[in-house]
Amino acid sequence: MADISALKKKKIKNNRLGTPPTATEKGVNLSKPSSGEKVPIQVKISPEIRRAFRAYAAERDLELSELFIYMFEYYKKSN
Repeated sequence: MADISALKKKKIKNNRLGTPPTATEKGVNLSKPSSGEKVPIQVKISPEIRRAFRAYAAERDLELSELFIYMFEYYKKSN
């Protein structure tokens, strides 16, 4: 008689990722964004600084990215 418990323990692994791309296919993450295109940046700051930064930008009717660029340009000039 066959050992059924041994058969139950053996599992067949399925490839859940699907078929890999061919060598000629290019992934989305491999293309370089154009020079005028905005790309995300991720920084970790305290919730208080985040709140103050967002409020400061809103008071001056600026996007967060615009305020960041102004701040960075000022920092480069002064240092």
